[in-house]
Amino acid sequence: MSFLSFKFLLFLIIALFCYFISPRRFRWCLLLLSSYVFYWFAGGFFALAAISVTTISIYLCGLWAGKLRENKAKTALRRTPLIICLSFNFALLAFFKYTNLFLPNMDVLLVAGISFYTFQAAGYMVDIYTGKIQAERNFFKAALFLSFFPQLIQGPISRYSDIAQDLFAGHGWDWDRARSGIQRIIWGYLMKMAIANHAALIVNNVYANFRNYGGAIIIFGVLMYCFQVYTDFAGGINITIGIAKIIGINLPENFRQPFFASSLADYWRRWHITLGSWLRDYLFYPLILSAPMAKLSRFSRKNFGNAVGKLIPSCIGTFCIYFIVGIWHDLTFNYLIFGFLNGFIISCSLFAEPLIEKLRDKTGINGSKPGFGRVFSALRTFAILGFLRYFVRAASFRTALSMFKQTLLHIRISELWNGTLLGLGVDKTGYLVLTIGIIVLLLHDYLTEIGKDVSEMLNKSKPILQFAILVLAMFSLVAFSIFSGDAHSASFIYGGF
Repeated sequence: MSFLSFKFLLFLIIALFCYFISPRRFRWCLLLLSSYVFYWFAGGFFALAAISVTTISIYLCGLWAGKLRENKAKTALRRTPLIICLSFNFALLAFFKYTNLFLPNMDVLLVAGISFYTFQAAGYMVDIYTGKIQAERNFFKAALFLSFFPQLIQGPISRYSDIAQDLFAGHGWDWDRARSGIQRIIWGYLMKMAIANHAALIVNNVYANFRNYGGAIIIFGVLMYCFQVYTDFAGGINITIGIAKIIGINLPENFRQPFFASSLADYWRRWHITLGSWLRDYLFYPLILSAPMAKLSRFSRKNFGNAVGKLIPSCIGTFCIYFIVGIWHDLTFNYLIFGFLNGFIISCSLFAEPLIEKLRDKTGINGSKPGFGRVFSALRTFAILGFLRYFVRAASFRTALSMFKQTLLHIRISELWNGTLLGLGVDKTGYLVLTIGIIVLLLHDYLTEIGKDVSEMLNKSKPILQFAILVLAMFSLVAFSIFSGDAHSASFIYGGF
């Protein structure tokens, strides 16, 4: 059941109505029921069975881990439920996600949202093991934490300690909170329908038929893909956060103006923030602080000096993290190269930091300060990102290399104004909508970047202006739904993870 369907909107209205009219102490039960009904429509009985198995495993292993910690059992024994639970659930994830790559005849269906709720479940188990949280003793509350329907399909990946209190509190209706949530929902739909879906038509055409176009059109297609992925994913997350906010649940933010990043490392700190923080806290830090890494660090410092030696463990951890990011997306050579290149570029920047610092001092170009340096750093990062996107969206690694070769050897810049753009699946009206959407997006992100709260600015504006913006936004959404055709039908990219 897609967020874009009228079926979902009807489901949402009924679910919210039932939630707010029910007795406060039973509201979390209504959320659990709504979540399983939603998942039934989204993935059927098979999906319900998969998430139920994961829920049972983390509930039982969580209680077991909590009991061992209370009894101050030996570390090796306390690790047992953690290892069993993580091994089982990541094996389950690997089975559903990668079996078809190796055994295509099996035709295993991918369970919607399994990557997101598996990572969330794993974080819950690790936090119990480390003593950050107590194991939830109510099975159905544990089930709600894992299956809360707005975030089930594409995140964000939440921590139990961050949302449990709100999840089970049974908040009442609040007009200010509802207004804020509705604003996020509308903004999310506009990002998806005005930008992502129109950009998708261009991207699909360019990547599928790149040999028919020169480098200028290919670069334009890659540029559109950058905007498509951002507005598609962030649009869905805004809808999710908006729905949760109406209920009274504050989900973590997942994006922070990624196109204003000053470096590739900064970009990943702003992109899919909850996955990044999950990988940092549960993999990167434990890895680089482990005994083998401490030994490697001492060896590196002794043989290569402190400046280089202290970076080697961090670089190894960086490569491991981006390797996992690659295979999390898909176990194909494209994504392995994508992960490797990210790790390589970020690691090189760590080693080159002293040289970069000298260049900053000599040129005055500093990406951390407002002005030309900030703009230059953002554009440079966006160019690197565009290069990496060649590999992500192309049908194969060889295709990505062919696209890059076509870009360099046959630029054909005249295709940008000779009518070729109108043959990419979007008409003049569509380009107008897309252009306005991108301008509004960049303006919104710029204001947020400099510390302005766009929602608060809107709320403080005159009521007639608020009403006019709301009517325009709702009219636009209805128009997109009726007249956009193929653009309206595009599903969420990360809904398949």
